[in-house]
Amino acid sequence: MTLNSTAINDVLEILSEIRNELKELRLLYRELVDRLIPVEEPEVDERRAIEEEDEVVSEDELFRVLRK
Repeated sequence: MTLNSTAINDVLEILSEIRNELKELRLLYRELVDRLIPVEEPEVDERRAIEEEDEVVSEDELFRVLRK
């Protein structure tokens, strides 16, 4: 089955419309999510926990603490 140039143009036009509708749906979804789940800034202690370097302990120290 071969497609003539008119059929190919029709398919390309339909695909373009689908692409545009998907972009619009993504934008609407993003707006909906932003309204339902607002972005909150972290509290002071949460920000400190995010920014500070994690403390790494040795395996021996971990087992010693867990045995207590």
